[in-house]
Amino acid sequence: MKLPSFSQSATGLLLVSLLVLASSCKNSSAVDPTKGFSAKIQSIISQADIDALRAKGMVINEGTQPPNIEGIFASSPHRLVAPYGPQDTYAVGYDFADLVMRFSGQSSTDQTALVEIKNAGSTGSGQGGFLAGNGQKFTFFAEVNLVSGTATAKQVRIFTGEITADGIKDFYTTLLVKSKVDPNDELIPVGSARILKDGDGMASKRSSFRRSAEALAAAEEGRR
Repeated sequence: MKLPSFSQSATGLLLVSLLVLASSCKNSSAVDPTKGFSAKIQSIISQADIDALRAKGMVINEGTQPPNIEGIFASSPHRLVAPYGPQDTYAVGYDFADLVMRFSGQSSTDQTALVEIKNAGSTGSGQGGFLAGNGQKFTFFAEVNLVSGTATAKQVRIFTGEITADGIKDFYTTLLVKSKVDPNDELIPVGSARILKDGDGMASKRSSFRRSAEALAAAEEGRR
């Protein structure tokens, strides 16, 4: 039996080494499902804006494998974490009217969903949004058309937290005003953001897309 020459053995070892190296490089360049944002998210908010919001105290989760967030949730008390700036008339710790959210139409194919919101006299119709996250933690980014009194605005609304059986744990939300028509100067300035969270740490799961005051009023009307 003819044994392989030294040069043949060396060539074989070199080939195996190159294959191992190529495989290692391929694995090291694989996408990390816990990091980054989709191109669709980056199309509605810049990394500079994300960094600025994080610096103000907003929690923003990254990743490409978010959980299912469909359902109705209420942030109560809906508490201010960071005013939009020194001109803000509201201080840290101020409790705004409860925020009720309904997430629906989630697609795991392109990580999209819809959101509707109710907050005092304001209603928001979902323009559709995009999800980031991993495990049970998520962040939802949506462009929302807001109507509040005589004002209208286009905002980037961000909702973030951890989905549990009881609701959204460590719920935070913020809005970044992109444009507005605001004759009575009711809304915060264009380019500014205000960050809020659920004051007791859990945006509770609800069965009805109504604020508490609306539900009580409807019950009272039904008794008449």
